[in-house]
Amino acid sequence: MCPKSVVSFVGGAVKGVANVASDVVSYGVKKVENTVKDVSGITAAEKKAKEEYKKKQAEADRMAKEKQAELDRLAREREATVAQQQATLKAQELRLVEQRDAQGELVAGLQADQATRISEARARGNAVTNSLRILSQKSSKAPTAQTSQKKGRTPRPRSTTAGLRLGGGRSGSGSGTNYSV
Repeated sequence: MCPKSVVSFVGGAVKGVANVASDVVSYGVKKVENTVKDVSGITAAEKKAKEEYKKKQAEADRMAKEKQAELDRLAREREATVAQQQATLKAQELRLVEQRDAQGELVAGLQADQATRISEARARGNAVTNSLRILSQKSSKAPTAQTSQKKGRTPRPRSTTAGLRLGGGRSGSGSGTNYSV
């Protein structure tokens, strides 16, 4: 072997021995620390602290789960309320559409009724107008009352000659009261 290789071999061996020595010392130190902790009660305190931490952590986890369950329940209730409100809204919209359609039909019916009444009133008005127009026309064929010519003046008063039967009096021409007819 060459001197360089011997040196590197010896150097590597020294390093290997140093590593082993370091590991042995670390192990010994750790053992001594653990023994001191066991004798002084630190290990028991650490163990107790770890158990308390675990208990507190378990309690915190349980409370977090309960809180999350409550939040989930509230979220489901809100979702149910929203769904119910949306269903109510849709039902109201449907009712409004139905009412609008019904009112439209009612308006159409009222308009038709009004048009019928107006046409009937116009027909009656036209009939009355036509009747009055016919009545107002002079007809040469219609009979009229005969009028006598005025005769000369007579000094005596006029009397009726109509045959009236009033009461139980006599009848005949020239008898009875002087009622104008």
